[in-house]
Amino acid sequence: MLVILHSEGANVRESIKNLNNLAQRKFPPRGKVITSKIKISMGAFLSISIMAVFDLGEPYKPGIIVDYTVSGNKEKAIEELQEKLNSKITPDMEIKDFSLETYTTPVTRRTYAVAVILYNRPVKSSFEELKLQNRRKILAKLLELVNFNPKALNISELARMFGVSRDTIYNDIQQILKGQES
Repeated sequence: MLVILHSEGANVRESIKNLNNLAQRKFPPRGKVITSKIKISMGAFLSISIMAVFDLGEPYKPGIIVDYTVSGNKEKAIEELQEKLNSKITPDMEIKDFSLETYTTPVTRRTYAVAVILYNRPVKSSFEELKLQNRRKILAKLLELVNFNPKALNISELARMFGVSRDTIYNDIQQILKGQES
């Protein structure tokens, strides 16, 4: 699947907001960016174009990070932008493409730095996405299999499998056992 995003305007903040809205609407909810091209042009207007090809069969959620900074000099603008971007990047993101562009205004000598990052993030397995009720149904069945003896269960492993804390599993088990008493 091919997706083309384009945003252009005199206001940097509005152009970036528009690009993020386009990405939310046009990017597939599931799929992996396999190839892409990002083009940023700056001058009187900011123009950002993104072309991306997605493999819809892959268990990923694609996304973009777009941000900017304004500073008195180019090096400081880039450094500040790098800090902003690093605060938004998470360890599970696979960065597929990125682009950076700077522009110094002729009159005020202010430097704008704009960057776009295109990434893939693995989709959590359906087991990790189970809601409270489904998790408790599974735990109830496990407790039934061990004659409602919670000591027979590995709480740490269950917590890891469900992506919750041990306390959450203990609480679920207490609620299930209370339901058995009534």
